[in-house]
Amino acid sequence: MTDMINLSGIWPEWHIEKVLGRGSFGVVYKAVRLDHNIRSYSAIKVITIPTDGTQVDSLRSEGLDMNATRTYLQGIVNDFVSEIQIMESFKGMQNIVSVEDYKVVERTDRIGWNIYIRMELLTPFNQYICDRKLSEAEVIKLGCDICTALEICQKRNIIHRDIKPENIFVNDFGDF
Repeated sequence: MTDMINLSGIWPEWHIEKVLGRGSFGVVYKAVRLDHNIRSYSAIKVITIPTDGTQVDSLRSEGLDMNATRTYLQGIVNDFVSEIQIMESFKGMQNIVSVEDYKVVERTDRIGWNIYIRMELLTPFNQYICDRKLSEAEVIKLGCDICTALEICQKRNIIHRDIKPENIFVNDFGDF
């Protein structure tokens, strides 16, 4: 996948401004929408399944035919969609990233899908702390905010399993 994508077939009102980051499951972009002279921003994560052509080749070399390969990869897509639906159920909860919209697009040229997730745009924690030293009060707030998010998850029997600085963000009001 190239650095920039075109969203015209997904969300025509949104336009990519820049790449924000890359992870093991996709690329996150900063997107903007201009409506009645009001700029709105979102983060858009694009997950590509399979991540590249070698994944299909690897599955085929393990003895899967094309139908079984497609079924296996469709299962991965379904797992991501289930996770997105859980995230959508948290919409409006402080201390949990808000998923605004998503779309799954199946490729027509080969086995594969692109999953587009539009989320609130937040500042990554590692970027937030680059040019500042957190005060004792901010460190305590960080801990309390993370605990609040984990308590919300626990009430729904969800275990996060990937708590690390790269998965912590801060909003414009200083909430983590």
